[in-house]
Amino acid sequence: MKPITCKICNKICKSNVGLVLHITQTHKLSSKEYYYKYLKKEGEGLCTLCGNKCNFKNISSGYYKYCSTKCSANSNITKNKRIKTNLEKYGDNYGFQNNNIKEKIRKTNLEKYGVEFQSQRKEIKNKIKHSNLEKYGVEYVSQNNIIKNNIKNTKLKTQFYKVLDLLEYNNLKLLSRYEHNRDEIILECIICNHIYKNNYFNIQQGGGKCPNCFPVCKSNKEYELLNFIKNIESSEIYENYRKVISPYELDIYIPSKNIAIEFDGIYWHSEKNIDDKNYHLNKTNLCEEKNIKLIHIFEDEWIYKQDIVKSRLKQILGINNSIRIHARKCIIKEILPKIKNEFLNKYHIQGEDKSNIKLGAFYKDELISIMTFSHGSISRKKLNDKSIWELSRFCSNNKYHIPGIASKLLTYFKRKYEWKDIISYADRRWSDGNLYNKIGFELDSITKPNYWYVKNGVRLHRFNLRKKYHEPKDIPEWVLRSKEGYYRIWDCGHLKFKMNRRNK
Repeated sequence: MKPITCKICNKICKSNVGLVLHITQTHKLSSKEYYYKYLKKEGEGLCTLCGNKCNFKNISSGYYKYCSTKCSANSNITKNKRIKTNLEKYGDNYGFQNNNIKEKIRKTNLEKYGVEFQSQRKEIKNKIKHSNLEKYGVEYVSQNNIIKNNIKNTKLKTQFYKVLDLLEYNNLKLLSRYEHNRDEIILECIICNHIYKNNYFNIQQGGGKCPNCFPVCKSNKEYELLNFIKNIESSEIYENYRKVISPYELDIYIPSKNIAIEFDGIYWHSEKNIDDKNYHLNKTNLCEEKNIKLIHIFEDEWIYKQDIVKSRLKQILGINNSIRIHARKCIIKEILPKIKNEFLNKYHIQGEDKSNIKLGAFYKDELISIMTFSHGSISRKKLNDKSIWELSRFCSNNKYHIPGIASKLLTYFKRKYEWKDIISYADRRWSDGNLYNKIGFELDSITKPNYWYVKNGVRLHRFNLRKKYHEPKDIPEWVLRSKEGYYRIWDCGHLKFKMNRRNK
């Protein structure tokens, strides 16, 4: 591979990946911005067929040649390739020009309907006339002057007739005019009279069906979550709701409690299908602006930790069937690592940890709550100051409701151990940090979204797949992992809380 020179500072990079990494980190430019300023050729970026703008592909290839799949299909290169294939297969330019195929179609139509072509059938003719009379007041669309005026050219006119057939097939009625195949149009469902907007291009591609008659499909796991919420929540529940943070959709919305729940499928919500790493964060922020608490549940959490997820959802929705125990009746003492790990794997969504201090709350000799502390971790850039601690985990047995137990565990730690600062992180997918405020922490900062690697439908922490010493330094870690079959999914970031002894 030939070395590539940066056009800004003349630094030599080993590959295009190295160049992209260099310009983004050093010059703060995206690949598209760099290419546009230093590599773009005259006329590049415009469709060679229609002259419209084309999307940017990558730094090595530049812009796409065509603005859409339609232009690509209508280009001479594609046409010639198609003609060549048809000549090889059928002996003529187009497959349907082949006499054998024509004869086969005629024979089939004659056997089934008694006519050579479908359009000759009386039932089809009468159906088209009847539909046109209902919609446009004429037997043939070409007789309607309004429709004629709405169509600027013959090409669009031909497309329009095709779309009319698709609308009729899908029981839809057109309520607005359009001038371009990317325009938004207003449709009415003939079956349920629901009026909605969609894109003309979607109709062309056979989509755009009525959302009432053809609701969005859910996975079996998402249906399981929805049924669980319906069984425990008596308030009104909206599904696939778009009116709160439009155009985004909320999978489950409970207006009476200002709570929304998202089921994030591992594949469909990963970078395989969503380019924006801030997608989940944006939805969370938009909901916060509307005073709505949005919970994100990853698919693997529901599959492998369903009991924990259900328990947390009940707590968030204020549904408490647990046994109430006051914290003052509990005894705090240190516990063994094995006992701590078993408890965390059973009751904490993140599972076990590697902590230095392991505190347990006991009620009548039964362990009912845990809080652990450590001196940081690899993921938090390990702390050297032994007086700075991180509150790593806190959870309780979901059979019990124990008011004040978090404060009691933290107080025990502060009295027994030397500390200067205590930090902790609240996952924004689940928490707004209210518990930390109650026990004396202050919000220190908000982190950016982080990612997990995914393989075989399971999330793996990115620090378990860090770059190895023998791997190339100029290639990003995620590029190397993608070659191994991993891909990424992003969260909503974390709220970092801090407690300083000097302020106490």
